[in-house]
Parts: sequence; structure tokens; C-alpha cells
Amino acid sequence: MAEKAKVDELKIQGLLNDLSENDPAKLVSTIQSLKIHGNENTIEPLLLLLSKNPVNEVRKEIIDLLNTTKSTKVPEKIAKALSDPRFIALRHDLLVSIWSSGLDYRPYLREIVIAGTEGEMMDALECLSIVESVEEEFSENQLFDALLVLTEYLRNNKDVKDAKMDLLRELTQELQSRNNLL
Repeated sequence: MAEKAKVDELKIQGLLNDLSENDPAKLVSTIQSLKIHGNENTIEPLLLLLSKNPVNEVRKEIIDLLNTTKSTKVPEKIAKALSDPRFIALRHDLLVSIWSSGLDYRPYLREIVIAGTEGEMMDALECLSIVESVEEEFSENQLFDALLVLTEYLRNNKDVKDAKMDLLRELTQELQSRNNLL
């Protein structure tokens, strides 16, 4: 079993090395292979490539991989990337991937809410969509941490009147109603 894991890791490392290629067709092929053979450790290198504004075909493949991954270890990597300064320009894509993947991001509600408050209006909308799509219950701590972030943000920006603030108020109400159900 250890031998197979070593072979798999060498295969992944070879594919990650191929991400430095300049040929879009080769990159697309590599990303497609990572969809099959990759693991959570391929997320950061893919995000680094995505942050370099690759050509549309490459970008499309990376986004598709993020949106369709089913590894339960990926949410931790995506949540960490939400607060990584290298990936601020990708915040919206990351939030969309959270919503699209169907994976359990409840432990990272705070990080998602922070991204919604720090981002643009569309980020706040994605944040609200993510929360509304979660059918399972959030824990009391998850709700408390997220509501704390939102309350502080809303208090510090109480004079701002725009669509983003409306969405964040709606998000706060949604989380408060879920908290009241506990």
C-alpha cells in the first residue's frame, strides 16, 4: 500500500511540475489529469496558476476542477485561500466553488462571511447564497463567530447604504434565524 501511495505522489508531483508549462493545451491536459489523480495539495498550485490570469481554456479547466471536486479535504484549503492575500482577486471564484461543490463548508462559515464582508457586492451575494443553500444545522459556535463578524462590520459601516450592505443585513437575519432555532 505504501508503494502505491509513493507512486501516486510522484505522479501528482510530475503533474504539478507540468503546471509551469506555457503551452495552454498542455496546461489543460495537465489540469484534466489533476481532476483524476490530484488531491487537496494541488489546490494551492492551481490557484497560483489561476491568479496569473491564464488564457480562457486554462482558467475554465481550473474553475471546473474547483467547482466539481468531491474531496472532503478541499474545503480547508479553499477556506484558507479566501484569506490569503495572493488570492484576493480570486475571492469570487472561490466563493462560487464553495457553493457549486456541494461539500461541507460549515466549519468555515466565519471565513466565508469575512470574504463576503471584505469583498464586493457579488461576493456578499455568493456568501448569502452559500448560507441559504446549507440544509444542515450550523453549530452554535459557527453561528456566533459569523454573527460577530457581521455585527462588527455592520456597526463600522452603518452609514453606508448600498446593495452590498443590504445583502449583509439579509445574511445577518438568515444566520440569526438559524441561531434562534438552536
